[in-house]
Amino acid sequence: MSKHSSSEPPEEDAPVTRQFNDYARLSGIGLEFSASVALVGWLGWLLDDWTGLAERFPVFLLLGVFLGLALGIYRMQLKLSPKPPAQDSEDQEDNS
Repeated sequence: MSKHSSSEPPEEDAPVTRQFNDYARLSGIGLEFSASVALVGWLGWLLDDWTGLAERFPVFLLLGVFLGLALGIYRMQLKLSPKPPAQDSEDQEDNS
């Protein structure tokens, strides 16, 4: 039998587990960023094709790519910014 409990990783595996968790979290953020650019850009391309602007100048494609970039950066900033501390104690003092 192992001397470690099954719910807790061994101490020597803790840094590896943390690195894997960080890698998985950041990979998800990167995939979400690229998916937002690709999806909104694709929708702009479809709109250009539908309106017939694709032959002259792809206005909606460019707008879609830039909107996707802005959306991706905004979502990335939300996920990477530190969470504000809970203010439960201040709220209780204000209500009394």
